[in-house]
Amino acid sequence: MSDPVPMPTERPPVHVRDVPERSRYEATLGDDATPAGLLGYTLSNDWMALVHTEVLEGFEGQGVGSRLVRAVLDDARQRGLRVIPKCPFVVRWLERHAEQHDVLYRPLQSPADPTPLEPA
Repeated sequence: MSDPVPMPTERPPVHVRDVPERSRYEATLGDDATPAGLLGYTLSNDWMALVHTEVLEGFEGQGVGSRLVRAVLDDARQRGLRVIPKCPFVVRWLERHAEQHDVLYRPLQSPADPTPLEPA
């Protein structure tokens, strides 16, 4: 008889907070205060450009990036901000989550569309 296959464990909760003095959101896992992921932004009165997402070494593969993006979009929606996705990770995530497009400044672009993402 072979050894039993370990059952996947539940993912620890991701806590996301805005750190405006650094123009980024930081994600931590569980009760650990060590940042596990970061999402940098540029902010205007009515829009937020998401410019860079990073999951820190040792936290990859735990869904930190996806949960971070979802939390940032929820926060932008709550604050009445429109989102301009400039980070390739955020764009790819949004391509798979059409239900989140309501918060976008404008529809996602195809790679062939040269129209800039920034507001006029």
